[in-house]
Amino acid sequence: MNKIIFYGATSLDGYLATPEDKIDWLTQLPGIPTDAGVQVLSKMTSAIMGRVTYDFVAKMAPDAPFNPANPRMHNYVLTRENRQNLPLTTFTDSDVVTLARQLKQTDGSVWIVGGSSVLTPLLAADLVDELYLQLAPIVLGQGKRLWGELAAPHQFTLTQAHTLGPLAELVYRRRN
Repeated sequence: MNKIIFYGATSLDGYLATPEDKIDWLTQLPGIPTDAGVQVLSKMTSAIMGRVTYDFVAKMAPDAPFNPANPRMHNYVLTRENRQNLPLTTFTDSDVVTLARQLKQTDGSVWIVGGSSVLTPLLAADLVDELYLQLAPIVLGQGKRLWGELAAPHQFTLTQAHTLGPLAELVYRRRN
């Protein structure tokens, strides 16, 4: 059975991007190792993300695979727009929880990419198995949040803590 894993970076105050969807505060940090995340991301066989995230990455690196650590990873992009599917990308208006439950029954691991509209419903449904959270040394004060509101607490166990250049990476596993 698949694991569903969030892997991503935030500011110290929990923002993924500025209000204008910019992440230069992260991408311009000096000293992030070029192989950061390769071990984890190479195991990802599929990803669930929102359309804004997908469009940003596609614009930033149009000829690169979404996951260079596993160029054959299949992307599921949540959108209400009618778009033509690509060989490694499926555009869908499926509910994120339903899609995640389907992918959890396949081989490999599912990478959750993006913010609260993707992650929060999966946390609420107890579908997130692991969190790889990199904290950048900046407080943005406003922007696009990683965390949304939940009706009940969800507990995780810290399994690792280490540095990736200027980032602190915390790895958590869901408590059963």
